[in-house]
Amino acid sequence: MRQQLVIGNATTEYTYQSSVDSFSPKVLNKRHAESTRTAWLLHEGDAMLTDRPLTPEFLQYLERVLGLDLRTVTFLTHDKNASGSEFLDHPSLFEPGMLERLRQIVGPDWSLTPYIHDRTIATLGRRLGLDSEANPPFFAEGGSDIFNSKSFFRAWSGGLGVPVPRGQVTRNRAATAAAVAELLPETGSVIVKQDFSASGMGNVLFTTDGELPGIGVSIVHVIAPGTVESEIDRLLAESFPTVEQTRDFPAGLRPTEAVVEVYYGRSLTFYSEVHVPAPPKEPEILNWGGMRMEPVWNGFELPPLDLPRAVEADMLMWSARMASYLQTTGYRGLVNCDSILTPDGTLYFSEVNARVGGCTHLHHAAVRVLGPDYMRKYTLLTRNDLSCRDFTALAKAIDGDPLLSGEDGQSGALLLVDDTPYNEVVQYLVYGSSVELAQEAERRLRNLPR
Repeated sequence: MRQQLVIGNATTEYTYQSSVDSFSPKVLNKRHAESTRTAWLLHEGDAMLTDRPLTPEFLQYLERVLGLDLRTVTFLTHDKNASGSEFLDHPSLFEPGMLERLRQIVGPDWSLTPYIHDRTIATLGRRLGLDSEANPPFFAEGGSDIFNSKSFFRAWSGGLGVPVPRGQVTRNRAATAAAVAELLPETGSVIVKQDFSASGMGNVLFTTDGELPGIGVSIVHVIAPGTVESEIDRLLAESFPTVEQTRDFPAGLRPTEAVVEVYYGRSLTFYSEVHVPAPPKEPEILNWGGMRMEPVWNGFELPPLDLPRAVEADMLMWSARMASYLQTTGYRGLVNCDSILTPDGTLYFSEVNARVGGCTHLHHAAVRVLGPDYMRKYTLLTRNDLSCRDFTALAKAIDGDPLLSGEDGQSGALLLVDDTPYNEVVQYLVYGSSVELAQEAERRLRNLPR
């Protein structure tokens, strides 16, 4: 097995359509915490680069739970003062001091495990002398941009026959307003999504139902049926980053696209994660589950608790088919497929993300603690924001609780991410050999002093 350089570049110049300079301190800290999630993928001899250092308390916990000798692992963070950036983007990774440190650590026989294998990472791989197995040519040509684009998803998934909500890709505000007006009568609700974004950030919902919860959106506009395009245009000007007219865009540059889709309120949200290897190996579905939307994603239920078996089979079939398509283009790595089940029982896919997902680290944690067949033996429940001021005290309380310690192999709890010094939260995973036992373990964990 190759040594790997794990790069927590969860927030880059390719991740968001809006400027990251507008992030609040809480959101900034949350994005930094996400940079540390893939520590669960580490093995002895690896190296890991993150936006900020992992806390000493979490490193001790990780070492104990996984039985790793972390003295053999190299942990790196970038010099924010030297690069002028908060995140692992081009200025950070190619800051001379950072690049030299990586060259001293990473050899030509290493592999890359970035959060997103964008063009910056591809360039870094070339400068570190990594081969085409570790750094496939697909990524140097901007391939990850294609398969993390919501607008392009509609094109290629439609060509494959994947079930997607009725919608339209637009390039200016006038066209976006017209599309909202056209699609609104179908369900009374329409979502306008930024082409490149995550966690619902920047998405806008137009709805005629004032009681409808806005799942996966940042802003909700309640409007009357038959609202004219000019009024929708005005609301978009206040809340969505798109140019007024295509001709207003700077000469020689392409307008940023938006995705306008029929919105199915009160739907259930699901995901699947697929590994796409090099041929002749076939794509492998690693895990799948329900997404806890409160109102944006706040955790998972594995396997999904509310998905009928026949629909689950369809979801996994389409996930594998989409992954096979990506494989033929030269993509290698993880694919996360998001889907919904409408109140009338219809399955639609909303997007695909060709990168590490919010489920990746919990999958690796579960495989290493519970075994590769954990999806068959256990129910897993996770949440991203358990309030906590003392990580070590909470970990000790878990060890002392028979339902949470994992000693009997029937139930337990893991702390996946430590954000206590910044936002005073941790991300957790609880498991049980039955749904009821997992739910009881979650109740017990949330009632521990922390």
